[in-house]
Amino acid sequence: MSLTLNKESHTTEILIQWWQGLENNKGTRAELRRCTSPDKVMFQPAFQRLCQRLKPEPQEQRQLASVVGLLAHVRYTTGQKLAYQMAGNPPVVSELRFRRLLQRDRTDLYGAMIRILRMLDHRANLPDLISSVFYWGDKVRKDWAFDYFPNTPEKAAG
Repeated sequence: MSLTLNKESHTTEILIQWWQGLENNKGTRAELRRCTSPDKVMFQPAFQRLCQRLKPEPQEQRQLASVVGLLAHVRYTTGQKLAYQMAGNPPVVSELRFRRLLQRDRTDLYGAMIRILRMLDHRANLPDLISSVFYWGDKVRKDWAFDYFPNTPEKAAG
């Protein structure tokens, strides 16, 4: 059975509870934060135990590893969607960096998202982070563009 990760899903609730447990397990958080790729996250005992609980399909394991690794970088939650957090006047994430982020495919999203989370002071809307990273593709990119660009001032032509 395929995983469903959206705001109301049971799987998302489990991942948020797991993330809350990282506060009491700083060693596991540190191990996951040191992982430089989803493939390295997959070798961590915490990820393997979570897979036992969630039972992802083999083709979903790398996507779930990306989510788990990035959750270890989040320290605080917020109600704002990620793209809204990146926007602003001035934007937290520059328009150029945001455009480059939208161009990334799933294989090189992980490192870029770690840098974005640092820029956001390790704050994220957990359900939005979980579903955006897990389902990264054209629909997520489009949704992010509609959240970011209207909330960021247009550059003056010069």
